[in-house]
Amino acid sequence: MFKRMMTPFTKKLIFTLLSLSFFLVLHLLFTHHFKHPTQLSPMLYPGLTILLMVLHLLIACLLFMRVYCDSKRFYLVAIASGFMGSALIMTGTLASFPAWFTNQAAGGGNYNDAAIFMLFRHIILASMCSCTALFYALRARIDGTIMRLTCFIWVIGATLLLMTLGYLYSSYNPLLSVMLIDEYSLSWQALWQNKIAYLMIAMWFASLALIIHFSHLKNLLWLGLAILCVGDIGTLIIMLSDPHTNSLAWFYSRIFETVSALIILLVLLCDVFQLYQRSYHKYQISYHNSLHDTLSGLYNRRFLFEHAQHALKSASAEKPVSFVLCDIDHFKQINDRYGHLQGDKVINFIGQLLLNAVRSHDVAARTGGEEFVLMLNGTSNVNAMNIAHRIKSQIAGQDARSSQGALPKPVTMSMGVYTVTEANCTIEECLERADQAMYRAKKEGRNRVVNYH
Repeated sequence: MFKRMMTPFTKKLIFTLLSLSFFLVLHLLFTHHFKHPTQLSPMLYPGLTILLMVLHLLIACLLFMRVYCDSKRFYLVAIASGFMGSALIMTGTLASFPAWFTNQAAGGGNYNDAAIFMLFRHIILASMCSCTALFYALRARIDGTIMRLTCFIWVIGATLLLMTLGYLYSSYNPLLSVMLIDEYSLSWQALWQNKIAYLMIAMWFASLALIIHFSHLKNLLWLGLAILCVGDIGTLIIMLSDPHTNSLAWFYSRIFETVSALIILLVLLCDVFQLYQRSYHKYQISYHNSLHDTLSGLYNRRFLFEHAQHALKSASAEKPVSFVLCDIDHFKQINDRYGHLQGDKVINFIGQLLLNAVRSHDVAARTGGEEFVLMLNGTSNVNAMNIAHRIKSQIAGQDARSSQGALPKPVTMSMGVYTVTEANCTIEECLERADQAMYRAKKEGRNRVVNYH
C-alpha cells in the first residue's frame, strides 16, 4: 500500500521538503554557534577542502566500481568522471594557499585562484550530472561496446578539458587569467556577483530538473544526485550572501558542500550494501541449486557422492551406512498417459515424501529420472529395511485425493537395500549393489523391498 502511494509527484514533494529541512537545520546550527570568522580555526577551510577532496575521490571510485559491476548502470560513468575531476582540481585550491601547510593563517594565499578552481569544479559536476540524466534517458540507445566507448571517451575528454581550462584561467597562465576576487579587499568582483554565480545556480537547477524529470527519483542513488544539486545550489547562494571571501559565508559554503558530499557517500554505501545483499542472495540460490535437484527438492547426485565418500571412510560395524535405492514402478506409463507435466508433479511429491521420511543427518537424493537414493548414516541393515518398508507402504497408500492431485493414480516403488559395515567400499560399489537388489524387486513383482545378499 505504501509503495502504491509513492507516486513520482509524492517522491518529488518528499524530496523537496527533506532538502529544505536539511538546508534549514544546517543553517540554524552554523549561525547559532558562529558569529564571526575569528571564532573559526584558520585550518578549518583547508581541512574541509582536503576532506571534500577525499570524499569526492571515494565517491568517484564507488561509482566507477558500480559501473564495472553492472554494465546496465553505464550512465553513472559521467557523474563518476565529474567527481574524479572535482577531486583532482581541488589540488589547485590547496596549492593556492601554501601557508595552510605550514600551519599559518590562511592569509597570503591566492583567493582568486581558489575561486576559479571552485567555479570549474561546479561546472564539471553540474555538466556531468546533466550528462548522467541524459545517458539514463538514452540508455536503450547506448547499448553496445562502440557506443559506450564513445560516451566514455567523451565524458573523460570533457572533464579533462574543463580541468585544463580551470588551470589556464588561473594565475598559472597570465594570458587567460580572469579576476573573480579583488586580492586587496578580498571581495567578489561584479563579474561573479552579477553574472557567473547566477549562471552557475541556473546550471545546477537545470541539472536538478533533468534528474527529477528522467529518473523520477526512483531510488536512493537518484535521490542522492538530486541532493547534490540542491547542496551545490545552497553553496552558491551562501557565497552570494556576503561579498567578502574572508567572511563566515566562505567557511559556511565549504561546510555545506562537505555535508552534501557525506550524504552522497552515505547513499552510495547504502547502494553498495543493497548490491551486496542481492549478490549474496543470488549466490545462496546458485549454491543451493548446485547441490539440489530443482524438480524434487532433494540433493543431487554430486552432493550424494561427495557426502558418501566422507561417510564411507568411517563406516564400521558400530557405525554402518545403509543405502536404499528407490525406483518408481511404471513411471513411463504415467508420462505417456498423463503427460510429462504430471510426471514432474509425481517426482516432486515422491521427493518431498522421501525427504520427510529421513533424519536431518541422512541424505535423500534424486540421481536421475524416477530413481532416488537414501543414504542412512549410522543405520543397521535391519533398521534400513524397516525404514524402506515404511516408506513403501506410505507411498502405496497415496492416491489422487490424498496427494491433492500430484498423483494421478496410486503409485508404487521398488527398493533395494545395501548396508556397508567396513571402510573398504566405494560409493559406486554401494550403489551398484543396491541397484542389483532393486532390480530383483522389479523382477519379483515390484512394490517390494529387497536386501542385497
